Amino acid sequence: MSQPIVAYYRVSREKQGRSGLGLDGQRRLVSAFASNEAMEIAGEFTEVETGKGADALDRRPQLAAALRKAKQLRCPIVVAKLDRLSRDVAFIAGLMAKRVPFIVTELGKDVDPFMLHIYAAVAQKERSVIAERTRLALAEAKHRGKRLGNQRQADINKAAAATRDAQLEPILKAIWDLPYRDIAQELTDRQIPAPRGGAWNAMSVLRSMKRLGLV
Repeated sequence: MSQPIVAYYRVSREKQGRSGLGLDGQRRLVSAFASNEAMEIAGEFTEVETGKGADALDRRPQLAAALRKAKQLRCPIVVAKLDRLSRDVAFIAGLMAKRVPFIVTELGKDVDPFMLHIYAAVAQKERSVIAERTRLALAEAKHRGKRLGNQRQADINKAAAATRDAQLEPILKAIWDLPYRDIAQELTDRQIPAPRGGAWNAMSVLRSMKRLGLV
């Protein structure tokens, strides 16, 4: 008779949960593991929630439900990878205290529970190192004067500026010989929005005319 198991899958962002990204891979790993080890999946629980924080279990109702199901069936919970539970040692220790066996497919069914603490400690350290490297890289980029931010939003702003310049060019060509202050008043009277919002002024007119090659 096959041993029952409870499968638990987790992705950490709502977008991943909607798209199924990562979930199919976890299901395949758990299903293949169960088949190879003569186990039967008696329940499946899927979570879309971060693994961070001391209160992570409180924010993961599906994991809590999986624990209840496993206790009811007196069977282990199986996950594809340890980080689907958490990379936090304290969190893993808390789960071990629930007295429900956990099996990680990539580690095998016979791994001692103590080793899960060791693997979690390594994963936690790895996450800390990656975070520190990222912080230092961003600081260095900022020091070199690189612009940090959303590239997509930058592209949108650039396209909007190009559209605005195309609309402005024929108007500015017609009145380019007026004083900049008068041009600013004319553009404001026509309710043409300034590049940075608000009313036009001599400086914003000059910048626009320079950009269009009119001065």
